[in-house]
Amino acid sequence: MPEAGGRACAAALIAGLPALSGPAGARPERIRPGHSYDSDETVTQGLVRDIGAERNYEEVYQRYRYHEVVYDESERVVIFKEYKRGDVVQVERYRWAPDGTLAERIVERPGEP
Repeated sequence: MPEAGGRACAAALIAGLPALSGPAGARPERIRPGHSYDSDETVTQGLVRDIGAERNYEEVYQRYRYHEVVYDESERVVIFKEYKRGDVVQVERYRWAPDGTLAERIVERPGEP
């Protein structure tokens, strides 16, 4: 019977792998709350946009389009900025409920009312 239990554990582990391959795998290796991180890649999960692999500012600034993100203490995105040719074209602000669900998403486009 131990063999059947081992198969069940392996199946549970494999079933959980897709959850691990989301934005958390693409995020910066070490996240410090309140600090900004840059990338030329984005990952979207539901309404929340996050960055892909972190790049240094000098690398992304040379790109046509790049992104900046700020995380909170729980490593959730609180600010997502999109740049085009060095100008901010969109800012998304996220407010999180105490239970960890998204409570509010505010989208701002500079120059638009």
